[in-house]
Amino acid sequence: MKSKYQPGTASIAVALMAVILLISADVAAALLIARHSLDNDFTVGENISSIEEKFDEYDAFKAGETYEKNVAVRNEGSVDCYVRVFAEVEDPIVSESLKIDFNDREWTEKQNDGYYYYRKVLRSGEVTEPLFTQITAAKDIDSFRMICYSETVQSEGSSDVISAFSGR
Repeated sequence: MKSKYQPGTASIAVALMAVILLISADVAAALLIARHSLDNDFTVGENISSIEEKFDEYDAFKAGETYEKNVAVRNEGSVDCYVRVFAEVEDPIVSESLKIDFNDREWTEKQNDGYYYYRKVLRSGEVTEPLFTQITAAKDIDSFRMICYSETVQSEGSSDVISAFSGR
């Protein structure tokens, strides 16, 4: 019976394996050693805002009298942003006795989430138009507390104020 293997076949196979191993080792070394460096400098924008409120202190509020109360938001950050404000009289009974002149031209009506949304992009350094400027007492009120809270979100990447805050 004859052998299927030719003399020298094993040595050719070993030599071929050695060549493949050397080539792949060189390629692997080249991939591991080759480096390209690129420096990217990024600056982070700041989204900072504050409520600017003008409201004098009063001993009491007389029925039929109107009192100045200005509530606006200043963009103190370095990026343009959208603004929303939560503004509500703490006591619901007192709230029914006050008429607040909400600015519905530059601000939305109160939304289901309790916020009023500024319709425009607020540029860095700018102040919104006031959410309201005066309060009128329908009956005598000793005192009341009104909560005013603002939030801002960067405007870039959103087409309108509602979608900016909802993350859409």
